[in-house]
Amino acid sequence: FKQKTAYEISTRDWSSDVCSSDLDVVQLLNAHMTLLTEVAYAHAGTVDKFVGDLIMVTFGAPKTGSDDAQRMARCALAMIAARTKANEGMAVPIRIGIGCAYGPVTAGCMGSTKRMDYTVLGERVNLASRLCGKAPPMKIYIDETLRSALPGAVCAPIPPFEAKGFSQAIHAYELQSLG
Repeated sequence: FKQKTAYEISTRDWSSDVCSSDLDVVQLLNAHMTLLTEVAYAHAGTVDKFVGDLIMVTFGAPKTGSDDAQRMARCALAMIAARTKANEGMAVPIRIGIGCAYGPVTAGCMGSTKRMDYTVLGERVNLASRLCGKAPPMKIYIDETLRSALPGAVCAPIPPFEAKGFSQAIHAYELQSLG
């Protein structure tokens, strides 16, 4: 197990119907993914995978650092800022929601004998996914553990919610800024 952060970013209120062809959809999503990937790399994040319009980014795997939580939070805020700027002048802006969780995960090459990918899995990864799904457009939802690792961060609690795979209600926060 490694102590690390995992987070997912996916689009909100966006439809491929705004594009005139499949090629336009691919080009638009590739430009969007490139923008967010550049932000992740600028903060020393690892892009784990793309799934449709979702990006999974990790911090602390394969190499753990003492500032993983802070880099992840700065990266998430920078992604919202980058997407906001990129949306200026777009007829149909792309809005994203981000979910972040901090804690131990299993990391390694997983798959079959024919194809393997380096990835992470575990409760924290699942929680990041649930938080991502819950986050409204252009908002960042974080778990309690991550909030505790970000002294001085400005966070607003969200109402506890039930989530698939979790026996207790999830207590989470909207990350608004770092102190």
